[in-house]
Amino acid sequence: MIRERRALLKPSAAALLLACLVGACGDGRPPIAADAAPAWSEQVIEPRDASDAPPLLVLLHGLGGKEGDLAKLAPYIDGRFRVVSLRGPRSYGPGHAWFQIDVLRTGGMRPHADEAKETLVDLARWLAAAPARLGTDPARSYVLGFSQGGMMVLGLVRTYPEQLAGGIVLSGSLLDDVFPAAAPAKSIATVPLFVGHGTNDDVLPIDRGHAIRDAFTGVAASLDYHEHPIAHGVNEDVMRDVSAWLTARLDAPTR
Repeated sequence: MIRERRALLKPSAAALLLACLVGACGDGRPPIAADAAPAWSEQVIEPRDASDAPPLLVLLHGLGGKEGDLAKLAPYIDGRFRVVSLRGPRSYGPGHAWFQIDVLRTGGMRPHADEAKETLVDLARWLAAAPARLGTDPARSYVLGFSQGGMMVLGLVRTYPEQLAGGIVLSGSLLDDVFPAAAPAKSIATVPLFVGHGTNDDVLPIDRGHAIRDAFTGVAASLDYHEHPIAHGVNEDVMRDVSAWLTARLDAPTR
């Protein structure tokens, strides 16, 4: 167990993404410029089934983790993907984070909202530039996040859904105050979403998974919710479900 330490872009979505890339989202979202992409540390795992312009799967680790943590999941993923595991841009203990989180005496957690929002924009910039740099299909970019990485995936879905062919959230949590739904609802609805959570999670309890499920029920056109009898982590059963979901997306007929 790893502990924390093809729905394609439709023409209208692609057009909106282009508008955002040149700074004209028009709905209050920060514009995204691919030429401003951050140079984050990354670990690239090449496809086992070589092809031109393969699909891209980006992995986002949890709080205090590093890129090598989730890179271990690559063997469980459909061999057609070029997998890139990213390192969070901020130091956190011996590892890294996407944004700082204060642990309160009451047992709650307080995210640094400004950092989270800044990182989200940088992540969207990274995704915008990735296909050209990595030689992947720009219409098939998927992002998988564990724990805090899952929070980032939900932020992308709600803010820059045009960049995603699908999102995977494992042991994550909604941050409504930090990442509210800023994109048009019809754009958010186009992103297929896989949500997995452990029923014995002692870090982000199962009610966090329920909250994600409830928030996207009736919003996401395709929502797959899974519970597993595990704590805060990922095991082979989880990855079996994730892999099957990704393969189904790749094999779905284009429209």
